[in-house]
Amino acid sequence: MEFVKDLILDPSTRDVSDVKHEVKAVASSSSADRAKKFLEECKVPEGAAAYGSYEELVKDQNVDIIYVATPHSHHYQNTMLCLEAGKHVLCEKAFTTNAAQAKKLIEAAKAKNLFLMEAVWTRFFPLSIQVRKFIEDGNLGAVHRVIADNSFGDNVEEKYGTTHRMINMDLAGGCLLDRKIHPLSHLWHPLLKYIPANRPRSSPQLHPITPLAPTK
Repeated sequence: MEFVKDLILDPSTRDVSDVKHEVKAVASSSSADRAKKFLEECKVPEGAAAYGSYEELVKDQNVDIIYVATPHSHHYQNTMLCLEAGKHVLCEKAFTTNAAQAKKLIEAAKAKNLFLMEAVWTRFFPLSIQVRKFIEDGNLGAVHRVIADNSFGDNVEEKYGTTHRMINMDLAGGCLLDRKIHPLSHLWHPLLKYIPANRPRSSPQLHPITPLAPTK
């Protein structure tokens, strides 16, 4: 919901003048009424369509790009539906539940020359951009280790119970595919993309871990 609210903000508030976003349609897998309620809660300007199925949404000729914000367990099939309909896609993290699904989506997008991206907002923080630039320019020297952490002090059992999508394994719940995507992104970007391929790299080594003494 916050993503949609941000989309309809005046771009000039961010010193942007060359682009403007419009919410043309919203879809709910359960009913068109739920989609209408979402539009109302987000205060989307009149004219946006409300659909009761994703199949109807991807057929809308007024829609150029679709933001997929369903549970992780459905990202693959929902994103593939959009790509097969010729729509560009911004898919919420975690992109997919496994590498095989991600590979198939990327292949489908390339085949149709479509934009496809995982929506991880922390990648675009000014601080994140500056750190990547430091690494890319070689200002930090050779990068040997990156430590990234993203922790919350929530009591998981009290906050989510056992059925919430954050916990439900049938919906690809768990911290790795949700909270931990952010620190993983901070690892991937400097280590995989921004270190020149011709920079000498040492071979990875495995070191034994000394077990901690039992808690008394």
